Amino acid sequence: MKEIFFIIFYFSINLIICNSNSILLPNINKIKEDNKKNLIIGVIDGYSWIKVKPFFISYIKANFTNCDCIIFYRNIDYYTLNRIRSLGIIAFEIPKQYDEMKINNVRYKIYENYLSDKLDKYNMVLHADIRDTYFQKDVFELYKNKTNFIGIALEDGNITNNVSCSWMTNQYGKEIYEELKNKSIICSGTIWGTIDKFLELAKNIWIEVEKKSPYNFSIHDQTAEAYLIYHKNMFNDCVVTSDIYTGPIMTVGLSNKTFSFDFEDNLLNFHGDIAAVIHQYDRKPKIVEIVTKKFTNIPDKITLIDYINIIYIICIVIISFLIIFFSRIIYLKQKELKEIIKKKERDKGYKKVKILK
Repeated sequence: MKEIFFIIFYFSINLIICNSNSILLPNINKIKEDNKKNLIIGVIDGYSWIKVKPFFISYIKANFTNCDCIIFYRNIDYYTLNRIRSLGIIAFEIPKQYDEMKINNVRYKIYENYLSDKLDKYNMVLHADIRDTYFQKDVFELYKNKTNFIGIALEDGNITNNVSCSWMTNQYGKEIYEELKNKSIICSGTIWGTIDKFLELAKNIWIEVEKKSPYNFSIHDQTAEAYLIYHKNMFNDCVVTSDIYTGPIMTVGLSNKTFSFDFEDNLLNFHGDIAAVIHQYDRKPKIVEIVTKKFTNIPDKITLIDYINIIYIICIVIISFLIIFFSRIIYLKQKELKEIIKKKERDKGYKKVKILK
């Protein structure tokens, strides 16, 4: 009888544990998912602070939740780097091995190298051009319930556009161009999605670039992206698109339409919603005027590093002054001493002559 009781007890406990696990595991996975951060990532090559200031200031003002912003840089001055880091942006120098490569192409290899071991750290990733992009709100909030997707921004025009036509024909030939010419231009200045899909696309863009030649400046990442999405049908089941009509991410450069703004000068898509991210704003004088007023013209806050630099410069000036001052005194003293010695030597010579006489 005891044996039967223990057997029933044993199986009951196991059943409770199994049911508990089935209830708890989804919650644990949800907690892990919620703990992941989102990421904005980009590259800077040779730009001054004034050129990239709208990107970073608008990022801060947009109040992204649980988000990192990481940039990779080369050829930027100390002041620009200091300003970027003072805002809490993480900045890494691009490895020297990529110095001769076109930045728009090699960035995908850099992203791949950095993100490959961070699948458990980040949830969604947005890559954006830094010089001509600004933020109006947290774009990740709009996709927080979406899983396994890649987002592409469509320009207001087709691949028959002169530049896109030339790029596609030169890179993939006339036949591929004819196949894709009526497709909307995919802008490589903004790509977003879950980290796994983003990483997959970055890897494949780099493969296409490297296949042609990573040192060939006539090879374009944007053309490789269009080839992969349209011709190779990558991500067919999980592509989301954004354009000037449905934004949240608007690429405005090619459009000749008149854009609307709300009372706070937020750019609206053609559904009347505030767009989250605006790309190629520098081609539209009205938007440039707004961006200049809202982000460029605001004074920079003085940081601790600025104070340290000011103190350092003052110390250098004081030390330089003291060195010059005391050097001058020493020089004058030596000159005076030489004059005294010469005078004594002259006097001594005169006395010798007098004695000889």
